[in-house]
Order: sequence, then structure tokens, then C-alpha cells
Amino acid sequence: MKNIINKIGVFALACLAFTSCESEDDNTGDSVINYSPATVTLSSSSPTMFDESAINADDASTFQIEITATLASAQPVDAVIDLVKSGGTASSSDYEAHTITIPAGSLTGSATVDILQTGDIEGSETLQITGKSRANFNVTPYTFSATIENDYINDQLELTLSWDGAASDGDVTIDSFCDIDFDLILYDGAFGYLGYVLGSSACPEHDFLSGLPDGTYYLVTDLWSNPYSGLGFTDTIPVTLSWDQEFFDNSGSLSTDAYTLSSADGLGGLIVVLEVANGYNYTLSAF
Repeated sequence: MKNIINKIGVFALACLAFTSCESEDDNTGDSVINYSPATVTLSSSSPTMFDESAINADDASTFQIEITATLASAQPVDAVIDLVKSGGTASSSDYEAHTITIPAGSLTGSATVDILQTGDIEGSETLQITGKSRANFNVTPYTFSATIENDYINDQLELTLSWDGAASDGDVTIDSFCDIDFDLILYDGAFGYLGYVLGSSACPEHDFLSGLPDGTYYLVTDLWSNPYSGLGFTDTIPVTLSWDQEFFDNSGSLSTDAYTLSSADGLGGLIVVLEVANGYNYTLSAF
């Protein structure tokens, strides 16, 4: 009996020890082994001066800060380093910072900070970028300092001329007014002809206007051709000029019902006054 009691006691102690170890793992889900944090070093050979007005989508890499992260020895887990602003006068709309990942087993990784066009009048700005680890990695103190000069000011006024519709008279139905061709002509303040702003056969017409000296101008619709003019329809054609300017709170539209399906031609059905100031401030209003 004594031997049986001893065996039961040993078994109970073994179960207690096993349960204790298993419980610790279940509570944390993590290894109980502690690793010393590895150190990540940041570096960059990117330029420190950026011309915002020269940024273009065809050569975006020219306007990026590329930062590389390096480990002295490979690690069993990914090293994830966020590139973040640490100082400077640039706002969050002036740049887009990405994240460096050094994959497990690798020594290096890199990511970019993209310099963006904002269309704002801000003057010269500064930007300081550093790295911040998401996990058990030390980041050697590092700051990349850049300057953003020459504000990009958007002087492109986006114009859209639309006129689609449908009509029916007896057995004749017009499914779309897009077979009609409208254009838009630009005149100076004395109504001197300057040229077509919208002059294709597209429906709707769409293009950009820019580069005008300060002053007063007129945008005038022109009915170039109408294959329905002899069919006797009297329905009006809804002609609308819409505009928008990216980075500026400048959008709107003006419409006219001066044209009908019986119109053979028509210059001046819609006249819009265009005021240009500072080379990029546009004001449009009804004539």
C-alpha cells in the first residue's frame, strides 16, 4: 500500500508540473525565450532638393526619397520600419511616406517617400524623415532632410461641353443627339477670334485651357453640324458647359436651351465670360 501511495504522489507532481508549463504557453501564445533586439541602420543617397513644379507622372522616381534599412545579421522574423515625418514645414498633403520591410533571412530592404504636387501656394518647405520600428528592433538615430521649392500652381481649367439627349416624332426616333457636332470657341475681350478650345467631333467635348494672359475672354458655343435640321423636330438640345480646376475650389456649369433639333447652325447659343487673374485664377459667369 505504501508503494502505491508513493507512485500516486509522483504522478500527481508530474501532472502539476506539466500543467503549469502548458498553462504558461496558453496564456501568452509566445515563446518564453527572450531575444536581444537587432539594430536597423537607415541610409539614403537621394537628392535633398525637389522642384515641385517639375514633378511629372512619367518620371516619378526622380521625385522620391529612397531610404534603405540594413541589418548586421539576418533575423528569423521580418523587420518592419515605418518612414515618418519627424520635422519640417511640409504638410501631410506634400508627401506620401511608405514602409520598409526587411524579410526574414534578409539583410536589407527599402521604401520611398514620394514628393507630391499640391497646387497650393506655400513657398519653400522643409521635410525631415526618420524611421520607426513596429516590433522588437532598434533603429539607429537617422534623419533625412529635404527641401521642396517652386510651388506647382495648376493653371489648367478643365472644360466639358455636353449635349446628349433623345427625341421622337411619329415613326421617327432620335436615340442620341451625339450625331450633332458642337464646338467651343475662345474670343478675347473685344470679341476677337482666338481659336477653338473644344473642336473635335467627340460627344461630349473635353479638353483643358491654360496659358492665357490675365484679362477678360469669352467662351462661345458653335453648332458645327446637325444632321437632323431638316426633319422638322422642334425639341430643344440641352447644351451644358462644365468646368473644374484641380487643387482649387473652382467648379461649376452653365446651360442653354437656345438650340433646337431644327437649328442648321448656331454661333453664340451659349456665351460664358471668362476672367483670368494671376495666370491661374479663373472666374466663369453667364454673359
